[in-house]
Parts: sequence; structure tokens; C-alpha cells
Amino acid sequence: MAWPEAELIRKKAQEVMGHRLASPALTKTGLRLILQYVAAPILALLALIDLGLFLVFKYAFGQCYGVWCWF
Repeated sequence: MAWPEAELIRKKAQEVMGHRLASPALTKTGLRLILQYVAAPILALLALIDLGLFLVFKYAFGQCYGVWCWF
């Protein structure tokens, strides 16, 4: 028996007036919206946190912070 959540994600094809409809799928627009409203803000927040840590370590502690210190 499948999990109830799996049924919400993967629905079977439906039949309407004798025609089989395609099962729901992620479209290019859906992917773009996910990237625009979910991934981009998370990456921007992480970049700001990284910049803040860099500035704290550089000016408050006088230490190098990050991968660039290895070179």
C-alpha cells in the first residue's frame, strides 16, 4: 500500500468524455517560479550571512575566513 502523500504527488491520468488526460507534471514555468520564489531568496540570504561572517572575521578577529585563504 502506498503512502497517502505519494498519491497527492503522483496522480493517475484521468479520463474525461472518453479522452485520457496527461498526468500532472512540473512545467518550465512552474520550475522557474520555484527557483524565483524559493531558491533565489534562500541563496540571497545565505550570501548575506556569508558576507556578514566574512566581515566579522576580517575586521573583528583579524582572521581570514573562507576558501580564498588557502591560496
